[in-house]
Amino acid sequence: MHLRPPIVLGLCLLIVGGCTRGPALGTVNGEVTLDGHPLAKGHIEFSPVDGQGQTGGALIEGGRFSAQIPVAKMKVAIHSPKIVGRRKEYDTPESPWEDEVAESLPTRYHVNSELTLDVKPGAQAVKYELKSK
Repeated sequence: MHLRPPIVLGLCLLIVGGCTRGPALGTVNGEVTLDGHPLAKGHIEFSPVDGQGQTGGALIEGGRFSAQIPVAKMKVAIHSPKIVGRRKEYDTPESPWEDEVAESLPTRYHVNSELTLDVKPGAQAVKYELKSK
């Protein structure tokens, strides 16, 4: 039996397409405030509560973010670095300077976060109202 090239190509695409399908995704659109004001810059991370599956994340700009996140119950960690000083990259006189950065948010929003989100298929909106104290 002789298959025509378009049929062979179509069969190959069906086989490859079925094998490369990733996890179901949800679109999470969010707002992050700190003490009632939009969080200027940062990033948000989503990791599966059960430790199984893929993670996701997004940059936060002007208190807003949008991300494609795998559908699952996720632990949420929010970070907002701030510049606390400058230091030399190397211990030489001609070394360039670099910013020293530290986390500006309390650990309860990242390292010790208890924030979770049950990511659903489709779009969902969330709001995180953080407190500095």
